[in-house]
Amino acid sequence: MAVESPHQVRTPSCFVPSSPHRDPLHMNTMSSINEPCYGILCHRQYVNRVSNALLGVDDEWSTIGDEEEEVTPSTTPEADQSSKCLLVPTSMEKGPRKSRTGYSLLVLQSCIMSPAQLPPTARRQLSWAGQLSHKTETICCVVDDQTNKNNITGKKRTRSNELEEDEQNDSYLSIINTIAAEIWKELTSNGFDIDKEVLRIDAHPKTINSNSEVCLALQRCAKAEMSCISDSPIKLALSASVVTAVVSVVFTSQKVAFWGIARNKQHFEQLNQRLNDYATKEVAVEATDCKSGLNKSSSCQLSVDIPVSRAYYKLAQVFEDEHLLHKIANLRGINASGKDSIHLLLNHGSGLDVGASPGGWTQVLCNQLCIPTIALDPAVLAKRVNSLEGVTHIRAELNSKEAIAGIAQHVPYSAIVCDACLSNPKALIEKIHEALESVKNSLAESGNKKEVVTFPLCTVFTLKFPHKTTGSVARFIDTMKDALPDYFRRFSTLGGQDNIDVSYKICHLMANSISERTVIAVFQKR
Repeated sequence: MAVESPHQVRTPSCFVPSSPHRDPLHMNTMSSINEPCYGILCHRQYVNRVSNALLGVDDEWSTIGDEEEEVTPSTTPEADQSSKCLLVPTSMEKGPRKSRTGYSLLVLQSCIMSPAQLPPTARRQLSWAGQLSHKTETICCVVDDQTNKNNITGKKRTRSNELEEDEQNDSYLSIINTIAAEIWKELTSNGFDIDKEVLRIDAHPKTINSNSEVCLALQRCAKAEMSCISDSPIKLALSASVVTAVVSVVFTSQKVAFWGIARNKQHFEQLNQRLNDYATKEVAVEATDCKSGLNKSSSCQLSVDIPVSRAYYKLAQVFEDEHLLHKIANLRGINASGKDSIHLLLNHGSGLDVGASPGGWTQVLCNQLCIPTIALDPAVLAKRVNSLEGVTHIRAELNSKEAIAGIAQHVPYSAIVCDACLSNPKALIEKIHEALESVKNSLAESGNKKEVVTFPLCTVFTLKFPHKTTGSVARFIDTMKDALPDYFRRFSTLGGQDNIDVSYKICHLMANSISERTVIAVFQKR
């Protein structure tokens, strides 16, 4: 959690315990946030995925050894994570493109990276981000006031709802005025030139007209400080080409606000101009004809690295996971950072992509992991994928004789992946295991002493559930959690060795749909 240095802004002349006949005053405290903190507007379906990535939370790894299963907790305790991730209601949030009712406002403290460093599949789900460096909190207290006592005595408060609404408005106005004074002080202390510079105010949520109120309060502070005649001494604008600095404010409640000031380049070029539509342009996909495998694009000079399908970004994210890369690197004894040595992690075997067409995952295995890759699918493989050095396309059904013979020619395998479209993930994993058992038997019958797999072995399977509702997906995940340990124990026998431990996790990748999850497993010698 962010380290804070409390700094008292204003202290009431008297602070005493609460009483029914005492008027409320506010004690305001401001603290500097010394660790990266951001406010973001994130599509609600991606809230957990994006917040986990920014906070460095890894999914729970389960470990299977012999007949026992052990669950390794996530890298960040749940209680600690909840204190770092604050969710703010945005029922009335709207934007220029579409209604933003589908977006959630978050304040994330102690981030391990900037939102601009997320993969483009995640950044495209963010409509706004602002860096926050301070936290202001209003603490309500009361003081004696004999006059108000006399005025209140005998009066009946019949309009309780109106009184509550007035109190709520007063609470927001109080904290708005307080942060405006703090923002103005921060601006002037950093050499803000009121004659030359132009500010932009980004305040959220919009339900309390926060932008206008913060602008007005800031203008009042500047007018009082500068003794200006004009009611609007500060130049304000929205255009990124005009403003020189941006003030970001997020009200998490009527009494708590996070805020920060960033220069133009820091807020736009280095952050917000890498989100939303800007990020969508980075998610490049050039599809191919499903019958011929030829590029659909009129351009004849497409790079072989351009993904042929959206599915590419699922496996690409898997092999950008520092936790996974570090785990495999340790097992291989590679003393280097995961991403720099990714081509060494699984080069002790081949890669098998089951249900490969049109070839997105084959591209990752071949281009990212740099291992010989067998693409198994009766359908056509994209020509620019099939032409990659090290790619072999077996155009056959999974359990056919042709498939078994073809798979057997390229053993052992250090990576087995599958993103096939089958709504029964248990049946899919069962079929893959049956096919590999057939390969094992075929090798034994031919006198080939090679094993089907080699360790460490990494498997990645997409679990595609038939229903999209939250309850249905949760039930299917529970079903898979019960079934996976048995499947993985059977997979571990394909290497011809006993004493194999399996670590696996079920995660929701940025490119997964609502009804998809991805299970990643690492098999290792004990």
